[in-house]
Amino acid sequence: MFNKDFIFGCSTASYQIEGYIDSDGKCESIWDTFTKIPGKIDDGSDGSVVCGSYKRYKEDIKALKELNVDSYRFSIAWSRVITENNKPNIKGLEYYKKLSQELAKANIKPLVTLYHWDMPQWLEDKGGFLNDEISDYFAYYTDVVTKYLDGLVSDYITINEPQCIMQLGHRVGAHAPGTIYTDKEMLQAIHNLLKCHGKAVKVIRNNIKNSTVSIAPCSRPMVPKDRENELLEEKCYEKYFELKRDYEYPNTVSIYMDPVFLGDYPKEYYEIFSDVLPNITKEDLDLISQPVDFIYQNFYSGNYYSLDENNNLVKEDFYKGYPEGNIGWLQVVPEALYYGPKYLYERYKKPIIISENGFCNNDVISLDGKVHDPERIDYIERYLMELEKVSKIIDVKGYYVWSLLDNFEWNNGLRKRFGLIYIDYQNNCRIKKDSFYFYKKIIKNKKIFS
Repeated sequence: MFNKDFIFGCSTASYQIEGYIDSDGKCESIWDTFTKIPGKIDDGSDGSVVCGSYKRYKEDIKALKELNVDSYRFSIAWSRVITENNKPNIKGLEYYKKLSQELAKANIKPLVTLYHWDMPQWLEDKGGFLNDEISDYFAYYTDVVTKYLDGLVSDYITINEPQCIMQLGHRVGAHAPGTIYTDKEMLQAIHNLLKCHGKAVKVIRNNIKNSTVSIAPCSRPMVPKDRENELLEEKCYEKYFELKRDYEYPNTVSIYMDPVFLGDYPKEYYEIFSDVLPNITKEDLDLISQPVDFIYQNFYSGNYYSLDENNNLVKEDFYKGYPEGNIGWLQVVPEALYYGPKYLYERYKKPIIISENGFCNNDVISLDGKVHDPERIDYIERYLMELEKVSKIIDVKGYYVWSLLDNFEWNNGLRKRFGLIYIDYQNNCRIKKDSFYFYKKIIKNKKIFS
């Protein structure tokens, strides 16, 4: 069993659930702009309605209370709380205050993500992460939010999945804003993003007593096919943190986490990018490596590896028909929640919190009016079993399922469902899936027996 202080929670993100994108002074975000471009969203949907949580947040919290979660991770829409004149929008801030107050009444601790991909469009027009002043804008935004929510929120994540921000938003173009960067621009943007993180940490520490704060990257761990082979595990560990100058280097773990946790980029960073390096000062690195409390990480899948006859690492192909979610990248690899946390703990020496883990399923309303999702239940159970195993050898503090609600799944639109609660978008109603009650039972048993 997990220890008695283990945190069970649910995660969501503002643009994916709130709706009401034109209400109460909210300005346009990069996703509001991106969804208007024909062909960018698979089903042509956008964030205008989605779950309607901007008005239905009390209903969300009632469901969280029924689950008996310890914590709710939600994000703040930068474009909802800061105007185009870079001033506080009180109506937007009031929404998050009321949300936090309702959570307090329900005895659920909020975990707030400051940036979950919805940059104000006016800031993107100024250069976005290529603008060297972006970290000052982010620090100001952080200052406004933390002061307004002081006494209600003490736990913060600065930035969610920097890998997706850069790889999908600026390499592949599948996510907003879809502006493709050169290598030189990419490294500058990554460096500026990390400075945003560092300045936000300083602001949070200054404004909030007894605060906790960190960043929440994502990763796809290398899982040894033979769990008894120590050499194989060692090579998987090395591969997990390896940085190469290839098409997918913006997805690398170490390019973001080494500066935050170890105080500098990996040594190979300076070698392989010598012709396109941004200006990196000691002051920058000291800023980026402000002390943080946890290793947050979003895990969904992984890849199996073996060794050939010469002890070279070989990636195993998934066989045809291999179990996977209803989205192309989500193969079911439960051991990812063992080896990923283990690798991160060994390198960075901080307590681990799984900030996202969940399953995309082809959910439907059955003839009995319920939503039966045994695949999601099986996924959560298998992954938690692996997390429980690794928690016996490293410090694991918590687990947040993604997501409380079906929602707008970025470029996939509304067709992909990750929620414990089914959203009937056509009839504007919600149905708790079987997985909701399964997760409720998991939490109850932990609180009874731990």
